[in-house]
Amino acid sequence: MQPEPSVPHPPTSADASPATDAPPLPVPVAGPGLPWGTEWELVDVPAPVGSAAQAAGAEVAWSSVRITLGLQQERAGGRSGVNRYVGMCRDLGSGGIELGPFGMTMMAGPPEAMAAEQAYLALLDRVRGYRAWPDGLVLRDAAGVDLLAFRPAPDPR
Repeated sequence: MQPEPSVPHPPTSADASPATDAPPLPVPVAGPGLPWGTEWELVDVPAPVGSAAQAAGAEVAWSSVRITLGLQQERAGGRSGVNRYVGMCRDLGSGGIELGPFGMTMMAGPPEAMAAEQAYLALLDRVRGYRAWPDGLVLRDAAGVDLLAFRPAPDPR
């Protein structure tokens, strides 16, 4: 069994070391808007969302597939488990985002990878918001529920 991946979270002043009397360092904050020109790797599907995907009949082994999301000006795409996908991406400001429609290659793969791919694409359809910082990107639904958590991809390919 593989260890659970570290879920990215935005840095806070609580992340500063309490062991010193020095004032906490300023927290690095990403600039406003989507981080265009970046590549991200999926590291987590929060429990309620992941459970909903499993309850819908898809036994999803998220850790067994590599899923990525690249953001280029007005475009989003990457690897969805088996296939590659690409589509439109609009930053609506104030943490709002519009994704899709997406086109993709049509290769077949192992059942586990295909299930993860279908669940991932279904979650992308629900995305309406985001939070971004240098070490993480979280995509959210319209109610602000975290759907997909990413960290910077170690290799953009």
